[in-house]
Amino acid sequence: MGKKKTVAIALAALSVCMLTACGSEQSSGQKDASSSAGSTETGSSKTGDVTKIEFFQMKKEAVDTMDYLIAEFEKQHPKIDVEQVTVPDGETVLMTRAAADDLPDVFTHYPIDANFANFVKEGKVLDITGKPCTENVIPEYLKSAEVDGKNYIAPISIEYNGVYYEENSFKEKGYEVPETWSDLVALVDKMKEDGETPFVLSNKDAWTTSYLWTGIMTKDMGSYKDFYEDMKAGKDSFSKNPIAKATLEKMKWVNDNAQSDSISVSYDQAITDFVNGKGMMMPSGSFVLPSLQSANPDASFKIFPWPTDTGETKETVRVDLAVAAGKNKNDNKEAVDTFMQYLTSTEAAQIFSDRDHSLSAIKGVVPDIPEAQRVTESVDKNGVLDAVAPPPGFEQEKRAELQEMIMDGDVSKCLTKLDEIWKELTAE
Repeated sequence: MGKKKTVAIALAALSVCMLTACGSEQSSGQKDASSSAGSTETGSSKTGDVTKIEFFQMKKEAVDTMDYLIAEFEKQHPKIDVEQVTVPDGETVLMTRAAADDLPDVFTHYPIDANFANFVKEGKVLDITGKPCTENVIPEYLKSAEVDGKNYIAPISIEYNGVYYEENSFKEKGYEVPETWSDLVALVDKMKEDGETPFVLSNKDAWTTSYLWTGIMTKDMGSYKDFYEDMKAGKDSFSKNPIAKATLEKMKWVNDNAQSDSISVSYDQAITDFVNGKGMMMPSGSFVLPSLQSANPDASFKIFPWPTDTGETKETVRVDLAVAAGKNKNDNKEAVDTFMQYLTSTEAAQIFSDRDHSLSAIKGVVPDIPEAQRVTESVDKNGVLDAVAPPPGFEQEKRAELQEMIMDGDVSKCLTKLDEIWKELTAE
């Protein structure tokens, strides 16, 4: 694959102090942050005929795959040097850099994220409407990523979620994959009778609490679009909505049947614990599968959709990996365009899908994900694209309230608090 190109920049080098890390473990391709704190290895420049561009990449599970793609790109474009950069708490770092008008040449983000929308509205991101990097994106995904009718970010992969299990362990113990919520309850009861811990959770990382509730809730609701519109119009609320209340009760039940110290377990630690057999199931998204397989190549990890009471489901998918370009002062826009066009090519997107085990937003890619057959079949039959965001700041507040609910078990209080936060953030 050639030399690793990834650099983990110390936060001090970015003039950011005392940021809280999303995950403390570095991928194998990263240099030690302390060794690069004072270096000039990152950033953008031109040396002779070679143009160097910075690729700020927040999806840590994709570091090795991106190293591979960068190496392939540089073989085809020897006069462009791409430096992949990963840091803890990348979203916070990007906010700081945006404030300093120093967004990276190319960076990953999430189209429906409120912070990204703010970058666009503040004029920090290049308009890529009609550029070659958008031509190969499946139209519905490109449309879903628009901000005020224009494209500023190019979707590459599509995320799904569900519940992971180790197939051989299930077979050995005689466990069946549940088709309905009552099946899941019966399965969990049997696991506890057998002395097993049903679920492994990572509630220390607040984003996983929100992801868990979303995974359960969207199976009944599908897209949040109508719900959020009714919330903004004052016609609905978390406290009044029967799906919101019922699914938060289900989320609490999942937590009640997880390891006792889940609030102190990080995402990385949960992966390690699950792979080592400290729990039978781990709720997560498509993005975690490469990490599971890397941690135990001999295991047979599979994922099934969150079941519903009736067995009927809405399989919600979202854009996961997507790339944008910072509107900075670097004289390398041609190299940036070339790299982004490569990342959205069928060639590169097929490699990414194969290695990431994700669905693709790119034309011509044929996903091959036997580990997720149950989910992908459900997506084909029941797929719903969710491309709406709550008000800016709500997601962060929601995560904190969900962590509080996990600790005190008070579902009604949590729903009421979410209503109060929503009203505060949407008040004129």
